Amino acid sequence: MKALVLLLALTLSCYSVEQPLSLTLQSRNATGTKQSVSEQWMPQHTAIIVCDMWDLHHCKNAVTREGEMAPRMNEVLEKARSEGVLIIHAPSDCMKPYEGTKARERAKSAPQSVRLPDKISEWCKKIPAEEQAVYPLDQTDGGEDDDLVEHAAWAKELEAKGLNPKAPWTKQIDILRIDQDKDAISDSGVEIWNLLEARGIQNVILMGVHLNMCVSGRPFGLRQMAKNGKHVVLMRDLTDTMYNPQRWPFVSHIQGTDIFIKHIESLICPTITSDQLIGGQSFTFTKATAGKKRLQILLLGDSSTEAGIPKKMAPKEPQFEDVVRILLASEKDLPATDVINLGLSGEYIRRLIDSGRYDKAASKLPDLDYIFIRYGLNDNSKRENFETNFPKDFHELLALLRKDHPAAMLIPMTVIPWANEEMCKKINNLVRQVAAEEKLTLFDIYPRYEAELKNGPNMLNYRRFPLSKVPDNLKPFATPYVQPEPDPKIIVLDNHLDGIFGYLPGWYGDRHPNLAGYNVIADETAKFLAPIIRAKRDQAK
Repeated sequence: MKALVLLLALTLSCYSVEQPLSLTLQSRNATGTKQSVSEQWMPQHTAIIVCDMWDLHHCKNAVTREGEMAPRMNEVLEKARSEGVLIIHAPSDCMKPYEGTKARERAKSAPQSVRLPDKISEWCKKIPAEEQAVYPLDQTDGGEDDDLVEHAAWAKELEAKGLNPKAPWTKQIDILRIDQDKDAISDSGVEIWNLLEARGIQNVILMGVHLNMCVSGRPFGLRQMAKNGKHVVLMRDLTDTMYNPQRWPFVSHIQGTDIFIKHIESLICPTITSDQLIGGQSFTFTKATAGKKRLQILLLGDSSTEAGIPKKMAPKEPQFEDVVRILLASEKDLPATDVINLGLSGEYIRRLIDSGRYDKAASKLPDLDYIFIRYGLNDNSKRENFETNFPKDFHELLALLRKDHPAAMLIPMTVIPWANEEMCKKINNLVRQVAAEEKLTLFDIYPRYEAELKNGPNMLNYRRFPLSKVPDNLKPFATPYVQPEPDPKIIVLDNHLDGIFGYLPGWYGDRHPNLAGYNVIADETAKFLAPIIRAKRDQAK
């Protein structure tokens, strides 16, 4: 009986070790759309590489963020280790404190692989998939996001400890436990590759800092693992970037990290999150690490605000809300901004309110400072008794916005020139009426847009034309531009097909803005808003 119990215990023990890791890998296609796939990874064929989780850093904010992230990371490492995953600690340039330890010797003693990749000992700054892509962050300043005064004080503090303020790290952060009987320690691409090959490890998880530098580029980083055939993923919630929000694309630090994660998912490798290993929620940084408060700007409106087609056809180009943010950032004396676009195709005010979308999407947004409201085109065609009900609906929406966002400046906007000048005039007169009755500052976009159209009546709109109306002899030219809809249409953002299709009646009929049109709206929006922001800032002094 005792022998049977012992055999059962050993069987159960082996079974627990052999349980696969159930992971959901996230990647992105060419348009940036998320794609997920579920996989089962065997722990004994899996390793986690912890990249450059140093004890100190020259950027004080980076140290703060790492300190927040490290406890969660240690939980992941403990769980993964207990299930048979190899943990490789890789605090670069910090091998000296670990020399002679079992974990360090474990890496050094791995037999040389017969398949040692070329240049595995070197940094890898780009793989072929990235060659034609736009690098998503400007990190030419080193990515430090410290306040200058605080940074200078931090440098002096490091110097006082006898450390190099430009490279103060000496070891891995102590919060991450190293199991000398199971783990390995190395900062060498060759050693780590040998170790992986010797143990038959094909699956590799990278976590640590900093994603746009070390995690991606080190000899043991994402690029080297991906290009040399390892099944590598990034644990996207346990990483950080070196990114300064005062640089392109002028987003918050957290958004900058998210943008680089999208770059990874599109061009280098998939990602996973820590909750897939230890449950709970994925890790997020606290507000304490968010940096200075950024002005929050909300755009409400229909398809002429949403910019759905440009987002679909040119997803990697700066979109309407991005251009507003970047233009305001170019005014060096203005605070940083976030621009939230909640425009929706086909929407009108009554639908926004009655559908529940206002309550769900707009009412609970925190700390809004400016809200632009541009409706009327769909209201005119879909709202009965338009001239009576549209102003009522507008007043109702303004009342809701005042209640939910009492600190925000509400800014009614006129519509842009559309197919019918009289219709636009009617809509805009009602918008002016509402703005006057509510004692709100009106933003009249119509004159600027109309003036730009004099340079070419169709230069600011994209072409959307039914394929069924194209003559058979011209359909081969349409093929690359057909969007599969119930009624397939040719969609192009500019004029490069006008020479072929321009004579067809209705070719220029769609008046929705293209990227150029949205840039006009964005430019005028920034010019309108900048002096208002300055005036409010000066009043607050």
